[in-house]
Amino acid sequence: MTLLEHLEELRKRLFIALIAWVVGAGVAFYFRFELLNWLQAPLPGNLTLHYFSILEPFVVSMQISAFFGLVIASPVIGSQVWGFIAPGLYPEERRWAVPFIVLTTLAFAAGVVFARFLVLPFALPILLAFLGDAAAAVLSIGDFISKMLLYMAVFGIIFEMPVLGFLLARLGLVQAAWLRQYRRYAIVAGLLIAAIITPTGDPFNFALVGVPLVVLYEVSILVVRLSQRKVERGSKDPEFTSPN
Repeated sequence: MTLLEHLEELRKRLFIALIAWVVGAGVAFYFRFELLNWLQAPLPGNLTLHYFSILEPFVVSMQISAFFGLVIASPVIGSQVWGFIAPGLYPEERRWAVPFIVLTTLAFAAGVVFARFLVLPFALPILLAFLGDAAAAVLSIGDFISKMLLYMAVFGIIFEMPVLGFLLARLGLVQAAWLRQYRRYAIVAGLLIAAIITPTGDPFNFALVGVPLVVLYEVSILVVRLSQRKVERGSKDPEFTSPN
């Protein structure tokens, strides 16, 4: 394919992904009140959300719709990503299309659920109780929802690391030795990202993102190493046919 043909193919696939996102966002917008109740459930029972500007309810509705629309559309988006890169792969590698789409979707959803049910219900009461009775909380719905969605998105992306590590190792693009060699740099980079995402300055908030990121990097190394062993055993099989 020529460069123009590649660009045309990219344009078509981006258009399909965008349409899927818009449709997913429309579905999420229809259920925005149910999703809003789901998002604010981790709040302590004595707290309610308030808005302080005319546009804030609209902005919150768009944020919820865009985020959960992306989650709904993620299988279609994943299929378009794979469809764009598949022509450059060997036939043996193309059989990972369905696992790629399914596992990346499930991993992102698992990260969102992990943040919603395990991290945030534990973290919010602690964060809100730092000053005790010295101050009363008046929470902006825009600020609260944007932070909730940010944490969910971050954990969704972090949970992708082992899955991507497995698939890239099966394709021969990543090795465990390489990940171990650059472990310290990856950890420092991850902690910097955690600091940027959580600029509040308190160590507890920072640890909420930094610790899972480091743990999942180590899990990714283990997954890649186990995946490499499977590939090596397969390559020694006399019936195995190398794509090269």
